[in-house]
Amino acid sequence: MKKQHRSYGFTLIELLIVIALLGFLSITGLSLFQGSQKRTRDSRRKTDLGQLTKALEMYANDTGGYPASTGGKIMGCAGTTPTACEWGSTWVRGATYMQKLPKDPGSGSYCYELDSGGGKWYKLYAKLESTDDADYNADLLLCAGSKTYTYVLLSPNIVPTPKP
Repeated sequence: MKKQHRSYGFTLIELLIVIALLGFLSITGLSLFQGSQKRTRDSRRKTDLGQLTKALEMYANDTGGYPASTGGKIMGCAGTTPTACEWGSTWVRGATYMQKLPKDPGSGSYCYELDSGGGKWYKLYAKLESTDDADYNADLLLCAGSKTYTYVLLSPNIVPTPKP
């Protein structure tokens, strides 16, 4: 009688199948995680601009108008001569309007634009990363001349231009 040899290991095919499945699951999990990260940063951008809107309205109540803009930044940071406020710095002009101006959580930046017809309204811009966001604008909005953005928050009192 011939004895059968028992093998206690895995075959090469079984190992390759397991490795392929783990690779597929890793890639799928990583892409879902990255999508979640993008949505989180986009949510933060919208919250930041919403808080900036509140500070701009307080400023307008105190001074009778919105601060000027230059190069996509708010004019009017501390000092005797108003300077452009850097994103992430304190916005102080007589009173402290924001302890820290919001700074984009990714590698982009925000943009502030005052209307050129007397400063009655403003627009705040950000670049959203998640193209499936309901507020994502694929038309690439322009702010400060040539910078492109995919999200805009309008001041509460903006008057739309009538269509001819």
